[in-house]
Amino acid sequence: MSKEPISDEFLIELLKSYTSAEAAEIQQYISEWDAATYTSVAQSILDHANRKGIDPLKYLRKAHNFNKKGAIRVPKTGYRRDSSAVYRKGNEYLIVRLDQYGTEKIVTYGVNDD
Repeated sequence: MSKEPISDEFLIELLKSYTSAEAAEIQQYISEWDAATYTSVAQSILDHANRKGIDPLKYLRKAHNFNKKGAIRVPKTGYRRDSSAVYRKGNEYLIVRLDQYGTEKIVTYGVNDD
């Protein structure tokens, strides 16, 4: 973990109530995410976790542990107009987008309560 001071105010907010071990875990997980329309990945995590009423670390763990194997992908190949794809498995979903290196990054994770 870098010793440089954190300049992202959202990351500071995200990490403030966690132990150093949990903060390191969060920083590891957010490397799997894309900021999409947010200023930063940390802002996206805070917003999504808050709207879903879940602890941000728990939210990151659930997204990280989403198993794409056996999930239905929409579209089956390629990406939608907004450069994203959705993986659905049971009542869970994971929306991903390619980064500049061609790696799928998480945009959001959720559970449908149908």
